[in-house]
Amino acid sequence: MIKNIKFEYKSQEYLEFKDLTEEVEEFVKKSKIKNGQVLVYSMHTTLAICVNEKESGIVKDFRGLMGRLIPRDTYYCHNDLKIRTENLVCQSGASDCLNGHSHLTHLLMRNSEVIPIINGKIAFGPWQRIFAIELDCGRPREIIFQITGE
Repeated sequence: MIKNIKFEYKSQEYLEFKDLTEEVEEFVKKSKIKNGQVLVYSMHTTLAICVNEKESGIVKDFRGLMGRLIPRDTYYCHNDLKIRTENLVCQSGASDCLNGHSHLTHLLMRNSEVIPIINGKIAFGPWQRIFAIELDCGRPREIIFQITGE
């Protein structure tokens, strides 16, 4: 059996960690699937999905790492509307988001996570949580939860 839902929310800021764990647990509970897996899939190229520990130091460290690894204030071809001709929102490029850093960060991360379901519950270690990590600016976001199992 396969069941799907689309989870929607509005992110607030760059590198926001949105904890999706309770929403996924509720979906698994309502599905009545006892054994299988749940996919948590981002519908965006600038929103990552990650399983990690919920701890403020990790968020702060990650923000520092991204600032050093992929700074927002450097030149990116993606942001250069004099040379970029693909995937523009409008022909003039005036309303296009200059978010080269966001796409590059996403290339180093994951678009989805698959978590086992055992006896009707997601199989997590004691500190694991599911996060959507905003790699751009605050905006409406869509995430697919899909359960496969019996």
